[in-house]
Amino acid sequence: MSLSVQNQLGLLRDILSEHCESCCGSKSECEQISRLARSILSHKSTDQQELLALLPSIHSYSTAGEKAADINAHITTNREQLEDWVETIDSFQG
Repeated sequence: MSLSVQNQLGLLRDILSEHCESCCGSKSECEQISRLARSILSHKSTDQQELLALLPSIHSYSTAGEKAADINAHITTNREQLEDWVETIDSFQG
């Protein structure tokens, strides 16, 4: 059973929020973020342009995280952006 776009957004939000709050994460979490962003983009059923516009940035963040020598430093460096993404996703799930 596949997840709906709404479920995927919820999962994406949870992982991004955890990165933001704890300033730590794992390569596998970055891989999951990447898969979720790609999947949501591929459905194109999301009619919120602002949300669709931020998914490529989220994908880039996760790809860089997968390759980062120090994942926690990568997360800390992107903390402000993570906060913005979580807020944007929250506004669509509200």
